Amino acid sequence: MKAIFIVYNQALTERVEHLLDRTGTRGFTQWQDVMGRGTETGEPHMGTHTWPALNTAILAVVEQEKADKLLRGVKKINETAEAQGIRAFQWSVEISE
Repeated sequence: MKAIFIVYNQALTERVEHLLDRTGTRGFTQWQDVMGRGTETGEPHMGTHTWPALNTAILAVVEQEKADKLLRGVKKINETAEAQGIRAFQWSVEISE
């Protein structure tokens, strides 16, 4: 199983929700009003007067095939909305019974 952590500008919420639906990713955990700054480019999203944007973060644990679809989808969103900011991270996880 793979854990996919997606962090994105709240302006991209509808597109990310559509991606989750389109890939059949039903189970996830979501955090709103997440603050941060990208490692290479982009402006900080801090919810302040100077940096008013905020992020949302989603964590989904899925099979490898679905993880690949999610990562490709995030890449497509980023290609058309790079100024808003979206990133995805993947790592292997084990589910305890």
